[in-house]
Amino acid sequence: MRIPHHLTRSPTGLWAFRQRVPTDLQGVVGRRVFKRTLRTRDLPTARLRALALAAGYAQAFDVLRDQRVDKLSKREADELIARLTQSDNLKELILHRSRAADGTVTERWQIDNEEDLRLFQKMQRQGADPLLDAVNGTPSPAPAPVPKSKLTPITLEDACDAWLATLKGNTLPKTWTIKRTAIVSLVSFLGSKTKLHTLTRTDLARWYQHMREEGSSTPTLTNKQSYIGGKGGFFEWAMASGYYPRGDNVAAGHVSYSIREKRARRKFGFKPYDAHQVQALFAPAAFEQLALSARWAAVIGLYTGARAAEVGQLLPSDVTEQAGLLCIHMSDEGEHQKLKSDASIRTVPVHPDLLALGFKEWVEGLRAADAKRLFPAAKPDAKNGAGNWITKAFGRHLEAVGKNWTPGKRGFHSLRKTVIQSLQGAGVPSELRAQVVGHELDDEHHATYSREFTAHEKLHGPGKNTPGLAVLDFGLNLPALRALLNDQTPRKRVRRTSTG
Repeated sequence: MRIPHHLTRSPTGLWAFRQRVPTDLQGVVGRRVFKRTLRTRDLPTARLRALALAAGYAQAFDVLRDQRVDKLSKREADELIARLTQSDNLKELILHRSRAADGTVTERWQIDNEEDLRLFQKMQRQGADPLLDAVNGTPSPAPAPVPKSKLTPITLEDACDAWLATLKGNTLPKTWTIKRTAIVSLVSFLGSKTKLHTLTRTDLARWYQHMREEGSSTPTLTNKQSYIGGKGGFFEWAMASGYYPRGDNVAAGHVSYSIREKRARRKFGFKPYDAHQVQALFAPAAFEQLALSARWAAVIGLYTGARAAEVGQLLPSDVTEQAGLLCIHMSDEGEHQKLKSDASIRTVPVHPDLLALGFKEWVEGLRAADAKRLFPAAKPDAKNGAGNWITKAFGRHLEAVGKNWTPGKRGFHSLRKTVIQSLQGAGVPSELRAQVVGHELDDEHHATYSREFTAHEKLHGPGKNTPGLAVLDFGLNLPALRALLNDQTPRKRVRRTSTG
């Protein structure tokens, strides 16, 4: 039988009730936990009394908050709690239990007077069990109706223009264009003069079906659905702005991937590099053909798993020391800096191989030259973002080195997948991997209860037998690569041709 977490049992068999004090009130009452004996060895009786105490404590905590009490003495706190929980006057109800011949157990509470009945019904109501309330004729009060806010009528065309205007200042030009294409398609299909607040889920279903009949693929439809009905999308903006009733997002939930389509996406997504391919890409003879800044972008990607845009927008001030370790801070605090999600904001310790390649000296040289960015060639206001130049430069490098490789989708982003899978294969925990590369874990438990690993834990692992980022070992010729990474001589551009 599962025992409620707030009940404890002494060696003598008596049950006691433990109530944790909310964090914001621990300083007021001068303790973290209240403990009361329930004077019974019977679990059902203990449960019932615990429900009454729990309701009393909740009321006491509300009173303390409402009165904004700064500090109570121990005596004052005990008196207030005792008065509201009525623990000193908690009447003992007697439970009679009988067992039939077939093993069926019957339980009956002994109620001798009106006080017993009042207490019994009160404690059941405090248990917040609507079924028990219904049985006892004490239904829970209906929630007070929420007054409807007045909507401001607006045409679909005007709403489209207003929404796009809110995105203009903090969205990449390419992303803004894609979102504009999606909302313009919706306006064209439903009519520019249609009132936004009159749209229904059926109207949006017709739009999605129309696009599918016109040949749009599931990936295209899901992208449009995310822009119109997703988090931060058009309809969320419309509800927040008072143009559409709050509640159901009528543009969400229409399109999803089938099991077959999910398998296909995994099959045709970016592939990681195997050990031989990493060796080929970073072989000194081939690596020399990359521009100097592109070389640094490549090795940073290889040892951090960072996205191309994250690397391209790095500032000299993003490289700092933390607890004696050199770290790279991925943030959106600087001008033109943007990140994919909150999880992307992170601190990544610099891998020992990066230090051996002269990363620290390179950054210090840029600071001495008063450089504003680590990669000036990666334009932060480029249509495809700060990673566009890096992606193209590395793509040309990959095209020459991997022209005879088996077909597959590869690019700078494959470095990220290589890092993640290499850490996974080495036994690095998923939470640590996620914090290094800036992934969100699906389990809400991690976001709510887990803590941030320290830089030392990220680099060396959180436990004696648990590795961290430093476990990455690609077996590169570090001295030769260091010479290329610190080579200041102009590089003669070699025209490359691809045969496959």
